[in-house]
Amino acid sequence: MFAQINHMAMISHQYPLLERFYRSHFKFRVSERADHDAEASAIVGDGYVGLNILPRRDGYMGAIDHFGMVVDSIDAVLERMKGAHPKTNIVKRPSTRPFAAYSGHDPDGNVFDLAEKKSDNLKDVYVEQQEEDWKESGACRFRRFAIRTRNAEACAEFYADVFELQLINTPEGKEGYHLTDGRVILSLMQWDIDMFGGMSIKRPGPDHIGIHVPDLDAFKKEAKRLADKNTFIAARPLGGSDEANTRAALLAACALGKYQMADPDGNWIDITDD
Repeated sequence: MFAQINHMAMISHQYPLLERFYRSHFKFRVSERADHDAEASAIVGDGYVGLNILPRRDGYMGAIDHFGMVVDSIDAVLERMKGAHPKTNIVKRPSTRPFAAYSGHDPDGNVFDLAEKKSDNLKDVYVEQQEEDWKESGACRFRRFAIRTRNAEACAEFYADVFELQLINTPEGKEGYHLTDGRVILSLMQWDIDMFGGMSIKRPGPDHIGIHVPDLDAFKKEAKRLADKNTFIAARPLGGSDEANTRAALLAACALGKYQMADPDGNWIDITDD
């Protein structure tokens, strides 16, 4: 594939705690190359995809924030964007980032990071994930990055045209456009304010992430054991009040997995063993 989704990112005021949550529940690995005492973020990986958990700085909101890709050619991306997608753009980033040389946005302003495969910007966990002992190092893997956006169809066309992500059939009864790099699914779902009746408005942008586990029943049993042992890293169940049930139903309606929950920050996770 021309492009590969290689990381997802979220912002949190308690980013070390979220790192422990994703390591404990999903057995994701951390980099052995990183200087953990001096890191500005926490990074875990499944052998192919990394999760960057960024500290919440002034002016920023805590939430799932963006995703990133590695591509065969940045020049080809620029040429395709300028040709058929003039309302999109990318900008060069500081060289210190271990995962992205550039950042850009799609037709609706959803942000993504970019780096060329085997570039100098790939450091720490993103270098280690290219090594054989990282492949399938954990049984769980990142499966999906889902975005709610005002013009889902136009955004889907953008990612298919510029990055050659392949459109897959929408599962029966599920909305949206789902594209894949062969391993990870990028979902673009329509955002309309009228879908939030009975609950607080959720702004357009990244909506949830999907994770594949080998055995869902075993995962739930282990999640309970972890919560009983350390409530700080307990997953947050969904539902419980009228409004919470409405939120849970909204997520379930667009989820591709079997079970939905939230991490300690409230970020939605869609889990499956299919």
